Order: sequence, then structure tokens, then C-alpha cells
Amino acid sequence: MIPIELARNHLRVDGSDDDDWLNAWIPIVSDAVLRWLKEPARAYEQQVDSNGDVVVDSNGDPVPQLDSSGPILKKVVQAAILIELASQYRFRDGKDAGVTPGQGYILCERATSILASLRRPTLG
Repeated sequence: MIPIELARNHLRVDGSDDDDWLNAWIPIVSDAVLRWLKEPARAYEQQVDSNGDVVVDSNGDPVPQLDSSGPILKKVVQAAILIELASQYRFRDGKDAGVTPGQGYILCERATSILASLRRPTLG
């Protein structure tokens, strides 16, 4: 979802010494962000027809825009993944890494604040 070069640049990492860590954690963090949204389709830019209406599939789900790499992430989702990746990179020892007693792992506050408008609400 996030190219390793973009992650290296965001983390200000020179060289490839941390590539094994990045290759392991980019998909983990990306998955955590998509799960936090509760509806992964909200993470992607949507196809629109010539009238500007969102294109939906046979199930009524929005069809994501595609490029040569696959579905195109919304910029805010890409930013949240990079922010969360930076948090995990900083706290690689596991301390202060976003664990809430009784809830387990949560995304960092900065990532959730920019994603909040995309999250599917939970109805009580």
C-alpha cells in the first residue's frame, strides 16, 4: 500500500538498513488502519461516472479507482499509515506503543484524528 521509498523518506531513514523492518511493518500498519475504519472501501478513492456519480458494483459497494499498483488510497489514509508507521518505528521496543488496557492495540492519536471523518460509525 505504501511504497518503501515513501516510508523511508517519511521516517528520514537513509539507506536500506531498516528495510526488513519496514517490509514487515508496512502491511501490518496498513491492515490496522483499514480495520480501524471498519469498512475498507472508505480508504480508497472512488470511481465516478461521467455524471459525477459514484460507480458501485453488483453488491452496491463503491468501486475504487485503480492505477498500475491497484486501488488508489485516499491521501488522508496514506498519511495516517505513515503517521502510525512512524509511531511504531519510534517505539520498536514495545513501550508506549499504543496499548490500552482492556482494549489491546490502538492506533496513535494523530492517526485516528485524521481518519475520524472516514470511519464507519458504531451504532449502539
